[in-house]
Amino acid sequence: MKKEKTNSTNIKMKSNNPIGVTGIGGIFFKCRNIEKTKEWYSKNLNLVTNEYGSLFEFKLSENIQKSGYLQWSPFSDKTTYFEPSEKDFMINYRVGNLDRLSKNLKNNGVTILDTIEVYEYGKFLHILDCENNKIELWEPIDKVFTDLYTGSTTIKTGIGGVFFKSKNPEKLKLWYQDNLGIVTNEYGSLFCFHNSLKPDEKNFLQWSPMSDSTDYFSPSRQEYMINYRVNNLPLLVGNLKRNKVEILDSIEYTDYGNFIHILGPEGIKIELWEPKTETQ
Repeated sequence: MKKEKTNSTNIKMKSNNPIGVTGIGGIFFKCRNIEKTKEWYSKNLNLVTNEYGSLFEFKLSENIQKSGYLQWSPFSDKTTYFEPSEKDFMINYRVGNLDRLSKNLKNNGVTILDTIEVYEYGKFLHILDCENNKIELWEPIDKVFTDLYTGSTTIKTGIGGVFFKSKNPEKLKLWYQDNLGIVTNEYGSLFCFHNSLKPDEKNFLQWSPMSDSTDYFSPSRQEYMINYRVNNLPLLVGNLKRNKVEILDSIEYTDYGNFIHILGPEGIKIELWEPKTETQ
């Protein structure tokens, strides 16, 4: 999102809450044709895809020797997995100590949809936020993915932001802050991690609830938009034009990176961002 600068004053936005949210663990969205969607993103944005979608790899801020993962998955528009939410997307949040967090959520009167499920790659629980968005909470065991997917993750690009419409963004941000420990500012929250190819380089992911009256997602009719981190945006735009991808505007050069918007499969608006990096 172009309004947010990734400068040193924002590093404090990274939550150190050992119980609540520590990062984004997944972005799931409905589509009419899963295979065609994955093929489009592979061809045009260089995502490495598998049967589930794409697994983005990054280095953990708390330990840059270890890898973390974000699962990007298109789902069938017939799926019931997002119910009882009526939205076409769902966000997975990486958390610490899901057992303790679950008890806190119950004490806070949060709607919990199921019980904690344990898999070899972590613990999961589903809840509803204050606007009835279904949320997936995940206490990850990243090593399992490292062992299974080394060499087959999306590592040269990444997710730079997830934006979604809200009836009351300020109230929603407060809910996430009070219940999940997300540190917020006027734009939402800024999650910090490290580049897998350059571990000393800090990267950022912007999480932003936006007014349901915003026209920022237009001409898409979806209630969400994903920002993708890319390298060499002018070269990528040239490739997209050759592939006859619809470009919505021209590259905007800012002091915190370069941006352009395109239309993806099924009319979904996509924000592409070539960030200016910050290495410390």
